[in-house]
Amino acid sequence: MIYIEGGETIVEHVLQTMDEVISNEYDANHQALDIVSQNNTPSEVIALESGIVENVVKNITGTNHNSKGLDTYGNYVKIKQNDGKSTLYAHMKYGSVNANIGDYVEKGAIIGTMGETGNAYGKHLHLEIKNANNVNENPIKALTEPKPETPITQNNQPNIENKKEEIEKTISQKEEPITKTENENLLSNYSGSSIVDGLKNINIDSSYNYRSMLAQKNGIQNYHGTYEQNIHLLNLLKSGKLKKA
Repeated sequence: MIYIEGGETIVEHVLQTMDEVISNEYDANHQALDIVSQNNTPSEVIALESGIVENVVKNITGTNHNSKGLDTYGNYVKIKQNDGKSTLYAHMKYGSVNANIGDYVEKGAIIGTMGETGNAYGKHLHLEIKNANNVNENPIKALTEPKPETPITQNNQPNIENKKEEIEKTISQKEEPITKTENENLLSNYSGSSIVDGLKNINIDSSYNYRSMLAQKNGIQNYHGTYEQNIHLLNLLKSGKLKKA
């Protein structure tokens, strides 16, 4: 189930197909979950939470049942989440890993495809979570722990337009915007909902660090990559009002 909390979508799945089946439980000897999809197809893997990519391996082409240490993971992505935890997504398909060290990954973003690399038997996802004290914890909590549901109503729906107007009052009109250049046609045809993809479309750095600088330049203080902040940056970009950092 998808919950809406403070205008932000809470993702409770680690497979894009949202049909996780646990094939190997968490225990003292296997401090992780092995996950497959219901129909055993190699589903795309999505990030449980937003965070910075700490480590990536993407050059493993197949299995190696004699591997040791980190090599047992095959192709993997390790993300330091905003909540202090570290999550490792392992055994992903060769050529599918969609992340690099230092990237800021949004919650729900596709980071690769379930595979069979490293010390793996059959296509599956090895999901491993360490808490802020670097101690393994059962990932089942991240997938099934109940969250209070906040239905969207007229009273509690976030008023993005009002907040947008408040922020725009602080924006100086003296700076030169990014758009309305040789990329004008590309931007006018862009109908996506991601500031990251929007920046990539005009060959602008889309990393979290640069977006933080963009936010500050455009009057957004304390940027944390929230839904409202990203929508505001995207709207500025589409309207040709986003200022270079």
